[in-house]
Amino acid sequence: MRNYILISFMILILSLFYHYQFSKPISIIETPNSYYDYIVVGAGTTGCVLASRLSDLTNTTVLLVEAGGYFNWMSVMPLMAPLMQGSSLDWAYKTETQKFSSLGLWSHQQSLPRGKGLGGSGQINYLVHSFGRSNDYKSWPKGWSYGDLIPYFKKVTETMSVTTVSSNEPLVVAFMESELSIGSNDATFQKASYTAKKGNRWSTYHAYLLNSLNRNNLHVLMNTLVTKISFNDTKIVGVDVLYNNASRGKINARKEVILCAGTINTVQLLMLSGIGPKQELNKYGIRTVSNLQEVGKNLFDHLNIPIYVNLKAPVSLTLRKMQSIQEMAKYFIFGTGSLSTNRVLATARVNDSGIILFGMASTDEKLLKDIANYQTETFRSLFPAYNDTGHEGFLYLATCLQPKSRGNITLRSRSIFDQPKIDPAYLQHDNDVYCTYNAINLAVETLNSRKFREFGARVHLPDFEECRHFRQDYRDYEYSECVMRIGGVTSHHPCGSCRMGSDNKAVVDEKLRVRGVNGLRIMDASILPSPISGTPNSVLIAMAERAFDLISEKNK
Repeated sequence: MRNYILISFMILILSLFYHYQFSKPISIIETPNSYYDYIVVGAGTTGCVLASRLSDLTNTTVLLVEAGGYFNWMSVMPLMAPLMQGSSLDWAYKTETQKFSSLGLWSHQQSLPRGKGLGGSGQINYLVHSFGRSNDYKSWPKGWSYGDLIPYFKKVTETMSVTTVSSNEPLVVAFMESELSIGSNDATFQKASYTAKKGNRWSTYHAYLLNSLNRNNLHVLMNTLVTKISFNDTKIVGVDVLYNNASRGKINARKEVILCAGTINTVQLLMLSGIGPKQELNKYGIRTVSNLQEVGKNLFDHLNIPIYVNLKAPVSLTLRKMQSIQEMAKYFIFGTGSLSTNRVLATARVNDSGIILFGMASTDEKLLKDIANYQTETFRSLFPAYNDTGHEGFLYLATCLQPKSRGNITLRSRSIFDQPKIDPAYLQHDNDVYCTYNAINLAVETLNSRKFREFGARVHLPDFEECRHFRQDYRDYEYSECVMRIGGVTSHHPCGSCRMGSDNKAVVDEKLRVRGVNGLRIMDASILPSPISGTPNSVLIAMAERAFDLISEKNK
């Protein structure tokens, strides 16, 4: 059996190597044309959608420019997402030192992984599928309500191969039963959904771009950095690029440039191109093309508080089980088993306080400690199974689904190579502390159900020195606040830095056009006006589909 697994594994590696090296699609180019109708900047979640959909228009030429290249074979395995973080496939951003949170992280900074390559962050995320709640969209501009997006949601559900976790999973059974013990009419419990196909990651790279890579009207330029958007007065001209061989060039857009570079990169590129707060641009001697004060403002993210639960029953996925020959065989031979899932099993919320059930017990200390930037003492206090690969347990991630704290992104210099200053201002708003406290206690309350008691579920209380003078109980507000300010970690959902709106202060209008210039749109997480009560990836895919409809209407 061991030899059979090894042979299967080698075949997989060789087939992927052959795919990448010898079956180069015609759309992958090294030297671009001088002109294209549309230039899409960034081959992430939304960039893959728009490049593919725009190339459906046979009389239209499209260029997709991506700073990275192909992701490696490990990216297809849902549980291998952490291995991509901190690598050359990750922009590896860090926040500024946080004042109200992250006290147990080195320099009080959060690590913000962002995918760099075809598929973007959709190639390194945890695949969790959500459209949030209808109330999330109430303040969004005309044409972007929950009702407006329902047809696009339906298409995403089909295209992205949305899969729901099995009802037979023991932890799911216990969790769903616990809804009865909560005693709240506002409680919503549901099994988790994720985007995977035949046990493999299913991102917009797989669902959209791959199907379009042999079209004559689509060109994809990899390992090429867009350094600036060029204008003639306020009319779009095109983009300046830096190629992999260090040479520079200019590529012109006949119709539009569409920024899909993400919440962080889009802001940096706009400001370096002269679009943003004039006073900020003046600091670095950048000529103002459009004085948009809100570029880089309105930044928000979900902050997760890890709540570890010890178990006596053998119902969780331990590191030892995951690394067993049986699990390896299930995945590499049949595409099934724990390695074919993301182990996010279920979610629940009461009002704006939410929890995620992550059904994995032990963790790799070196890997997870480093990618989250945890100090050793903090990590070991939060995760009691850090040195026991067979420890039974699972993790709740407690979060405020609608945080009110707002941060910002500003330039560090006028160089594209200097990471911008990123300050999400986690837990700055007092309401976020109260909302997160309720989420923590929702997690604890679920353990009162009959099934969880049968499993011997017992919440772990981290022993932080800074919190010892409080009552060691999550029901104690001050203790919970202390834990969240020390151990809270990003959900990897930075959004909102180029807000969409119908008001004059918004960065883009309801048709995603950047104000004050002609021929420039944005379609990525930066345009979200307010948070999604869940993961935003599937919402962004739906929005990209609608963005295509808006653009294609113009061509009729």
